[in-house]
Amino acid sequence: GFLTLALGAGSWYLRVEIGRLEVIDRDRSKEGEEMLAQLGGSLMLKQELADARAIGKRIDDNLVVEDNLAENSGYFYKLEEQTKAHLPDFHQVSSPPSDKSPLFRRVPYCMRVTGTYEQVASFLLALETGPRLVKITTFTLARMDPAGLSIVLDLNIELLGKK
Repeated sequence: GFLTLALGAGSWYLRVEIGRLEVIDRDRSKEGEEMLAQLGGSLMLKQELADARAIGKRIDDNLVVEDNLAENSGYFYKLEEQTKAHLPDFHQVSSPPSDKSPLFRRVPYCMRVTGTYEQVASFLLALETGPRLVKITTFTLARMDPAGLSIVLDLNIELLGKK
């Protein structure tokens, strides 16, 4: 009698304890899965932050300094050399005084690009896809003479510069 009662009570206690431990195990497993999801998100956020910092550094590295005329002009002359187009008229224009950006400055340029269609188009493509951030404000494209293959591209652009 007593042994049966003791074994029954022990069996009931173990069953209740196993049930309680299964609930605790499920809760801990759920918490662990949530932590893994958060860690995965955290790793992704860290990577996104690293990418954003790298992009910011790339932008900063390619900003022009308005007063550095030699380096700024050299950029355009390299494009001229690479594309075989010609820059017979090229100059930096004064920055607009109404530039309200706290971080950047617009550095305007006016230029004339001449050459064959392929040369001028290559110059324009190199300008648009190069490391400097360029905004074309106005342009005019025309033949230099009706019978010739040469064209002229008059451009007004703005480079993104350091404040």
